[in-house]
Amino acid sequence: MKAKFFSMVLAVVLMSTGISFGQAVSLDNITGTMWHGQADSMMAGSTYVFNLRFTNGATAQDGIANGFRVYSDDGATWTTTVGDSTAALGGAQFDLVYTINNFSITGSGADTVGLGGAKFLAGSGLVAGYDSVAFTITIGPIPTGAAQHGKTICLDSAFFPPSGAWKWAAGGGVDAFPTWDGPHCYTVVDEATDFNPTNGSLPTSFGLAQNYPNPFNPSTVIDFSLPTRSDVTLTIYNVTGQKVKEISGSYAAGINSISWDASANSSGIYFYKLVAGDFSDTKKMMLLK
Repeated sequence: MKAKFFSMVLAVVLMSTGISFGQAVSLDNITGTMWHGQADSMMAGSTYVFNLRFTNGATAQDGIANGFRVYSDDGATWTTTVGDSTAALGGAQFDLVYTINNFSITGSGADTVGLGGAKFLAGSGLVAGYDSVAFTITIGPIPTGAAQHGKTICLDSAFFPPSGAWKWAAGGGVDAFPTWDGPHCYTVVDEATDFNPTNGSLPTSFGLAQNYPNPFNPSTVIDFSLPTRSDVTLTIYNVTGQKVKEISGSYAAGINSISWDASANSSGIYFYKLVAGDFSDTKKMMLLK
């Protein structure tokens, strides 16, 4: 009975300290410009950073085997692939030795960042409850041009042999098989062609994108997505709440754009509100002259 009570108390203490018991490797976020706010897009001419999170459970880990691959099944290209593990990201607990096997620097195959046999820093290794963005992969820039439009770039686990699974080692043996939340794929879009990132399919929901450019002078473009043809009203307000512009009309299903020329307006913060049926959303923008 005492042992059972002690186990319950220990579980409560560990939960209160924030220690996680699940091992996982995941894409925390991607740094770079998304086309008109579309999370599954990449802008031609840009560079992107995959920020990768490592989450450990209740056992300290000494090493790791597997890796990541960046690839395109339909011929998208980019200039370089660079992996990096730094103290600024991982702190004193995480510093990987790694190699990059450029099976295809053009991206037509897979640029693989291999972590096979890598060891964590001496001492405690990857501590129990570790949960941090600790590794990055940078790709790009992605070339501009019609050949890139609509192509796909993906990040996935490399699935090194023999088992094809992530392996973490503790005490000289394999201790855990972390999960991986990939693959993550992105459509390459060139702003000059106003390519629709949905590849011809209609949006499944209403949406209002961040204006571009932002800050702007003197004009900017506001995109919004409609799953069906809708009556739309876009209203622009200054920082005091005064209406400075209103545009209304019927717009087709898909991704639509409205331009605003603010030549007659003063520098400052403005808000734009889109109403389409029951949908309503408001975002902020800045006019900087």
